[in-house]
Amino acid sequence: MTTDIVIATQNRRALLKSTVGCIVERTHSSYRLMVIDDGSDGEDAAYVQALRERRWVAYVLRRERPAGIAANLRQLLDVAKTDPFVFTDDDVLCPDVAPDWLARLQTAMACRPQLGVLALNDPQCALNNSRGERTPEGDVVLCRNVPGHFVLVRRAVLEAISVPDGMHSPVKRLCMEALKAGWQVGYLRDTYCQHIGRYSIRWASKDYRQDLAAVAPVDAKTLEPSDAYKE
Repeated sequence: MTTDIVIATQNRRALLKSTVGCIVERTHSSYRLMVIDDGSDGEDAAYVQALRERRWVAYVLRRERPAGIAANLRQLLDVAKTDPFVFTDDDVLCPDVAPDWLARLQTAMACRPQLGVLALNDPQCALNNSRGERTPEGDVVLCRNVPGHFVLVRRAVLEAISVPDGMHSPVKRLCMEALKAGWQVGYLRDTYCQHIGRYSIRWASKDYRQDLAAVAPVDAKTLEPSDAYKE
């Protein structure tokens, strides 16, 4: 089964290059890579176009002016055609595992009809309990919300809800609305990703460097953190 992987980006060429390269190298399941270019300009916009010319990207939604992450999420039903599909930010690395990270997400969701949003495990969330109350269920941990780091989403979730603009993280709002609609949200307990973006694209003053150093993976392939940040 082919799965669409949609990356949203804006003027972060170096980070996007790392994310795309990691997906191409470490994803062995059938997938189609797509990009929402939210108002990139200059060399950043040219890089996205170059990806398409290399046939690494199957589809590019190009905006002349930034519309924001919430707008990117609202656009997903038009961009992605598979069910489910993956959404991710442009500053996250996937692990090198077997079966691959995508197959693990697909298998775990297929076994749970009510699981509408399922992400890879981001150890950075363990620093501030940003996922809220957690309930382990085998290889999945149910929670209140997940970041936009390799998130498998059922189409029915976005068909049933609207992702509003607001002060909360748009992906967090997506999770909140999914829970209200009766869906479950969770992450894979033992399959990790690595957030590499040092600065928040939403809050320019938010510096993640200290957090990233604390949860740096101890295994370059699996991206597992030290035991202190496993959960």
